[in-house]
Amino acid sequence: EGDSRGLAMSLSRPGSRRSTSGGQQPASRGTAPSLALSPSVPHSAALATAAAAAAAGKGSGQLARLPDECWLRIFAHLEACELSGPASTLCSGALALAMRPQLWVALLHLDFCASLPQRAILKAWLVLHDRFHPRQLYVHKHREHALDLDLARAELLQRGEQAREQDRKQRRLRALNFVLVRITHLLLCMALLGSTVLMWLRLNKAMECSFYVVFAPIIAFEAFLLATAVVAFTIFFLRSSSGWTFYWNRLRGVVRWLILYTSPCEGAAVLLMVCAVVPLLACTLEGDLPKALMHHKRLRFVLPFSAFWMAALVFVCSLVRRRSFSASCVGSFALLWLPLVALSVLLFLKMSFFHHLSIYVVFAPTLGMTSLLLVFVSFLVIASFWLGYRGNRDWTEYATFTLLTLLTVLTPLLLLQVAILARLNSKISTNTLFAPWSLWLSGLVLCTACHVCTSLAAAPSAPMEHLTRPWRHAERDPHSDTELLLPPTTTGIV
Repeated sequence: EGDSRGLAMSLSRPGSRRSTSGGQQPASRGTAPSLALSPSVPHSAALATAAAAAAAGKGSGQLARLPDECWLRIFAHLEACELSGPASTLCSGALALAMRPQLWVALLHLDFCASLPQRAILKAWLVLHDRFHPRQLYVHKHREHALDLDLARAELLQRGEQAREQDRKQRRLRALNFVLVRITHLLLCMALLGSTVLMWLRLNKAMECSFYVVFAPIIAFEAFLLATAVVAFTIFFLRSSSGWTFYWNRLRGVVRWLILYTSPCEGAAVLLMVCAVVPLLACTLEGDLPKALMHHKRLRFVLPFSAFWMAALVFVCSLVRRRSFSASCVGSFALLWLPLVALSVLLFLKMSFFHHLSIYVVFAPTLGMTSLLLVFVSFLVIASFWLGYRGNRDWTEYATFTLLTLLTVLTPLLLLQVAILARLNSKISTNTLFAPWSLWLSGLVLCTACHVCTSLAAAPSAPMEHLTRPWRHAERDPHSDTELLLPPTTTGIV
């Protein structure tokens, strides 16, 4: 009896994966065993010890046996492959004990129940199939569970691939919008600053260069704008495919705005004609025009002005055709389009037909529009600060933004027009005109450069797109019970 107790204690040592105390079984083991796997080393060594003890008993003519309760306690520590393999081959008594239903029922609960709902379903399933031996039910459940595990692994693989693809798309989209917005703003300010400095040097005769060199920064920016427009138009025409719809719906920039508010063909025409204004102006100032236009002084500047007028006409016709007459549409037409077109028409008439036309009349539309905007934005600043003082934080932020717009955009534009009028009337020098203008453009370049650096230094905060799973409800746990049966080492299976 003492040898039997020692054998039982050696077989149920704490190194085993499953331990029982007071006849209780653990709630879950995390994964389903495979019947084809070889038995683990500790269990095989324990069974070999038991077999050696049985063989020694036979050699002495006495059968060394343990009580059935002890053997059931030992068998409760075995896996399914060990229970149906080495344990059942010890002797006929071990085979009979290994076929005990309670052992296989315990294995069913341990191997295939990761949650309370699964435990309830398993109990109902055992009651429904009580005519079958639990070992047969275990074999059937193992095969079914192996298929569920394969499906869970395939689902994890698919979800991981979708998440990686979504992350790649997010990175490409951030890079594309960074180029279309931040880099475009920076290059525009740098091009204006470069052309201003070159024009200043040419007018002061500090550098002898052609107008092609003076307008080279703006022409280079227009080439960059056309290159980005080609990318935006390509994404627009490929938006019907599932891969490009993601990019088009989240694209930013002036080219996308132009396509949405006009049409692809009209937007491309407007963009090309606007980009052709500066090169045609450089050709006109350098005299590189057809002789038919050079002989007629009144038609000398017709090409750059015609390109601007055609772009404005196509844009406003497309805008009116595609959109209703809302307050924003009428306001934009009255405050932006009409003054600019009127300025260009009056300037062309003064340079071609009516040389005695007053320069004040030429700049009257833009001066009036800028003054009106200045008064309107000033009223918005005062009203917004008053509402913010009463406790509305959103109005305080809006007032701060409008005040910055008033100080950094509208006021410099108004002062620039006044300075141009004063220079044309020989009231100020060239340096007085270009020095503040260059200083203001330098400030814009620094601000846009700071925005670019801030965008680069900031961590990407765009949320990961939700992976739609039509077979699950949004309020449920995103992980199924079958996935909980996967071992911990399978996290992130590839």
